[in-house]
Amino acid sequence: MVNVSSEFISIGCNKTTHAACWGHSGLVAFGADTLIALYSPLNEHSKGIIETLPGHKSRVICVKFIERGYEGDMKDVALVSGSADNTAKIWKKDSTGKWINSATLEGHTGAVETIACMRARSIEEETDMIITGSADGTIRIWERRIVDESKDEVTCQQIINNGNKYPMSLALSYLPNSKIPIFASGHTDKLIAIYVYQNNSKQFEKMHVLQGHDNWVRDLSFATYTGSDIESPNNLFKEGDLMLASASQDKYIRLWKISAHIPTKTEAKAEETNHDMSDLSEALKESSLDEEQLSTKTHIINVNSQQYSLMFEALLMGHDDWVFSVEWQRPYIQTTNEGGKRLIQPMRLLSASSDKSMMIWSPDVNTGVWVNEVRMGDIGGTSALGFCGALFSPDGKNVMSHGANGSFHLWKDNSGTKDENNWTPRVAISGHFKSVESLTWDPKSRFLVSVSLDQTTRLFAPWIREVDGNKVTTWHEMGRPQVHGYDIKCITFVHDWKFVSGADEKVLRVFDAPRTCVESLTSLTGDKTMMENIENLPVGANLPALGLSNKAVFEGDDKVENEEDENDNTLGNHSATAATPEVLAQVMQHPPFEEQLIQHTLWPEVDKLYGHLYELICVDSTKDGKLIASACKAANAEHAVVRLFNTDNWKEVETKIDAHALTVTRVRFSHNNRWLLTVSRDRLWSLSERNEDHSMPYKLIAKTKAHARIIWDCSWSHDDRMFATGSRDKTVKIWTQTDPEQPAKWDCIATIKCAEAVTAVDFAPITVDNKYILAIGLENGRIQLLSSANMQELNKWELWHNLEERLCHHGVVRSLTWRRLISVENSLLQLASAGEDRSVRIFNVEY
Repeated sequence: MVNVSSEFISIGCNKTTHAACWGHSGLVAFGADTLIALYSPLNEHSKGIIETLPGHKSRVICVKFIERGYEGDMKDVALVSGSADNTAKIWKKDSTGKWINSATLEGHTGAVETIACMRARSIEEETDMIITGSADGTIRIWERRIVDESKDEVTCQQIINNGNKYPMSLALSYLPNSKIPIFASGHTDKLIAIYVYQNNSKQFEKMHVLQGHDNWVRDLSFATYTGSDIESPNNLFKEGDLMLASASQDKYIRLWKISAHIPTKTEAKAEETNHDMSDLSEALKESSLDEEQLSTKTHIINVNSQQYSLMFEALLMGHDDWVFSVEWQRPYIQTTNEGGKRLIQPMRLLSASSDKSMMIWSPDVNTGVWVNEVRMGDIGGTSALGFCGALFSPDGKNVMSHGANGSFHLWKDNSGTKDENNWTPRVAISGHFKSVESLTWDPKSRFLVSVSLDQTTRLFAPWIREVDGNKVTTWHEMGRPQVHGYDIKCITFVHDWKFVSGADEKVLRVFDAPRTCVESLTSLTGDKTMMENIENLPVGANLPALGLSNKAVFEGDDKVENEEDENDNTLGNHSATAATPEVLAQVMQHPPFEEQLIQHTLWPEVDKLYGHLYELICVDSTKDGKLIASACKAANAEHAVVRLFNTDNWKEVETKIDAHALTVTRVRFSHNNRWLLTVSRDRLWSLSERNEDHSMPYKLIAKTKAHARIIWDCSWSHDDRMFATGSRDKTVKIWTQTDPEQPAKWDCIATIKCAEAVTAVDFAPITVDNKYILAIGLENGRIQLLSSANMQELNKWELWHNLEERLCHHGVVRSLTWRRLISVENSLLQLASAGEDRSVRIFNVEY
């Protein structure tokens, strides 16, 4: 019985403000390409991403949890996600604890940009209100009813049209001391519109427009004032007041107050004399007259014969760039001195900005002025882009932000007292933020390296440690050997600590591991064999400010530089502070944070291989690491040659393998180095045999038209008896030598039909129950495992296991590679896969 489970998933978060949400259960849900990924950041045993939920057809833009409960006892009942496919979907757990899509909200004609769910002191309704804002300029109000544990019924209650000013942000709550819903929407016209639910018409009505921001309003957040845990002077909030925070691209955050209005005597008299002119129209008239002035006037709105006042409360200045998100800390239950319990809404606000910082704001104890009590983030680092959004954990002791390069940053509050502000970074998750093109295990299968169109090469390895006396193994990104200026397409290892990668440029680049990387991996994985012969490796590498090549840094480099530069002003030199030998020599005790990954885990580049005239597509090396074969994009036979490079001197071998007319999509050396197999867009495969001649190490001996469409991938069986080719014509073909006397004669002995185009194939490194195992990846993201009937009957193949859709990719499978066995005892294989959905996945295959 075959059982396949997920060991590790790495995928980057989408670059949108509302792409992530932290629920009361401690679960973070975030949009990752078209998937929704679920992750528990505070669970010590967490393997990172628990699972990914497929369903949306396009990028997920926003996610929000639906809450229900009384005061301090809130529960997440469901999750809503909005996507660029013009729909929103509701997800909830069924009776078995599996997340399922229970309803789809259809109707928008543009991408769903923002979602609001009710946020209040207590939400005890039978139905849930959901508000979606879309790029089609409309806001839709929906009502969700639970039908049964796997289905929800959602009805659209109202559509509000805003013309060409589309909503960027929404927030929903109740009016002070009532159950009347109110929502605020921030638009691309710099205004915040306030809508209140009218009981008689059962519709929302626009009651007021808040002016003040002079750029797009990116985020809004409501909280109910409950009386503060710190009594500060000048506090203008009364218990029950609604606080609204708004973040804008004008670099400022504004706080607004909505409270129940008690008319004074003079106002009451004026009202008697002038009935027909309501306060609202007066206020609107005045605001239209002095439109540009900063208005702190109280605006009165009438809702069901009750008056409420809207007022601008405070301006929070501190960010140097666009502010993308604001969020209030969640309320908590406090035990009073008398032993009673009361709900406290902390006066703390978290904001994230593209100036690479996130700040926590609170009113000063002495003056009541809002100040930023702590600032976190990558101050001045080399990462080009800042944060998209930030979240408070349910207890307010942790904050998390997601950045523009798909990674998360987690910080923990270690303060003993209130005023200490001691926040420290914690290990979070990261992943590629564009399609992952290729991946490979190192020659001893100790770690995995992937390359992607996001212009990075990433190294993943297990972190083996003890938590509460139990041994825990979790996979993490341990390094980023290459951060490039071109999309990277292919990679291969030459020996244990040296790899070659090819990108959308004409040069192959060779990288050597720095000593720190080897030492860090040894300490984190506990594998002492890694430390063999690493004496002459450099300490680390740094990337010059305007360069593409990582320069090696050796011990003592700094001293020489300092002597030369004594008269120069080193402020202009970006790498002077970034990567000194002392900093690079530090051995990691835990997986690195994003800031360290960007700067301190680069591998030095040791050589460049020239020769190709177009962008590189594929590369492979012999198992002894003596030769490298590579191919580039080609539209004719002249450029479709496979070039061979000698790794002793990094020079190109004279003779090229000239077998194809169009782009060679894959080159694969056999395990015994005797054969070199190439497959191409011209639908042929070609085979070259090892030669003792130094000028022609491989000689072309056969080529065959194999498929009706492009051949995407090929793979050798572990004993080199046969190879498989996979093509867009939806077939996999198995080829073997039928006559040992004729080495050039390889025939197709089996054709396996698939439901979709085959984009990746790889043979398992061993036989299982006397069967060969072949993994195939399809264009729709599914992965299947096939097995031969036995070792002799290679013409009969059957489905060994079909991986569940939830485990697989949601887009083309770009690359599959089995991990070479470390031990044979535990009947476990590991398969790594890379996909267009930006994810790198490792599966445990138990047999």
